Amino acid sequence: MKRSRFALFTAMAVVLMAASQADAQNLLGNPGFEDPVVSAPGPFAGRWEPFNGGAGSSSVGDGLMPRTGAGNLHLGITATNNTFAGAFQDVLGLSPGQLVTFSGWHKSASDPAGYVSEYRIEWRDATTEVSRTSNLTPVATADYTQFSRTETVPAGANTARVVYAIQTFSDAGTANTGDVFLDDMSFTRIPEPATVGLAGMAGLALVAMRRRRR
Repeated sequence: MKRSRFALFTAMAVVLMAASQADAQNLLGNPGFEDPVVSAPGPFAGRWEPFNGGAGSSSVGDGLMPRTGAGNLHLGITATNNTFAGAFQDVLGLSPGQLVTFSGWHKSASDPAGYVSEYRIEWRDATTEVSRTSNLTPVATADYTQFSRTETVPAGANTARVVYAIQTFSDAGTANTGDVFLDDMSFTRIPEPATVGLAGMAGLALVAMRRRRR
């Protein structure tokens, strides 16, 4: 009987802890831009789709300023107004009500008055956009700093399209320049409190049973 209970608690602990660890895994493909970043038709799950518009704009993986590893994404706007550059990726298999976190690291030596950095999540179903978050506009500094947001998957959505871009939609002149590097991007599910609690209880039960056997 004791052995069967021990086996049951062990199985519970393994399953629950595995579920918690799975939620904490990074769901983005090529998060450190170690692989080439190439524009191609969808689907966009598991890879970054670069985009840019306007003279002097670019979105490339060049490895000039990696935070870790050998790769980074380089977004550029060079002395041109009304231009933009960025990249996005789709994360599939989400469920309404789940808490998720989208984060990454960015740096720039450019004057932040000349451009705007922004990032968001576009919520989608199998074919269309359901809704989107607001744009958050963190300022990239000369050293890598982290940006992060936690959101709830809305009703009707099973896909998150994560987007980071810089833009200079301005008619103030032709000196607007932005040069931003991205690295170590992440998208994770936050484990539900009940799952975390059950995993902890299972672990405590295992410890208690092992102590009784000594």
